[in-house]
Amino acid sequence: MLDQPRLVGRSSSHFTRLARMFAEELDIAYLFAPVYDLASRDPADYAGNPALKLPVLVLREGPVFGTENICRTFAARASEPRRILWTEQLPDLRARNAQELIWHGMGAQVQLVFGMQVARLPAQSVYFAKATDGFRNALAWLDANLESVLQTLPPRDLSLLETSLFCLLEHLAFRDTLPLAPHGHLAAFAAAWRERPAAQRTAYAFDVAAPG
Repeated sequence: MLDQPRLVGRSSSHFTRLARMFAEELDIAYLFAPVYDLASRDPADYAGNPALKLPVLVLREGPVFGTENICRTFAARASEPRRILWTEQLPDLRARNAQELIWHGMGAQVQLVFGMQVARLPAQSVYFAKATDGFRNALAWLDANLESVLQTLPPRDLSLLETSLFCLLEHLAFRDTLPLAPHGHLAAFAAAWRERPAAQRTAYAFDVAAPG
C-alpha cells in the first residue's frame, strides 16, 4: 500500500519539474522515483504508462499519466484551498496562445534534447532545424507578449501558465539549447520565479543510480 503518492520521473525533465513544483507549492508530500534509462521500451519502467512517457503519479487507486493531469490531481488533494488558474480559465486569446506556445516549446525541447543529445542523431536534419526555428519563434512571441499576458491574469496563488513557463525557461540553460539572454522579459520572469522556495527545492539535476 502507498502511504504517499509516488512520482515517477526525472530530475532533469521540465515536465517532471512542473509536477513537482505544483506538489511543493501545494504542500503535498510525495515520494520521488527517478527513471534512469530513457532508452527503455518497457512500460514497467514508466510506472505502466503505455506511451512510455514521464511523469507518472502512482496512487493507491492507480497511475495518473501526464503532467497536467498530475498537477490537477495534486490540486484536488491539497489540504487548503488555493486559487489555481488553469488553461480553461485564461481570460483571452493571447493568454491561451501563450499557454499553447509554452507546451509547444516544452515538446520541442524534448525533441531536440532526446534526438540530438540522447540519441545523437544528426543535428543537420531538417527535422531538428524546423524544430529549432519554431522553438526560437515561440520564445520571441512569448517575450514580446509576456507582460500583456500577465497583466490580464486574474488574482491567483498559482497558475499552470506561469509555472510551466518557468520550467521551460530554466531548462534552456540546463540542457544548453537556445539562449535565454536575448529575451529580456522572459529572463526577468525566470529570475523572479527562481527565488520561490518551490523552484529552489526542485532545481534541475541529473539522476545518478546508486552503485550496485
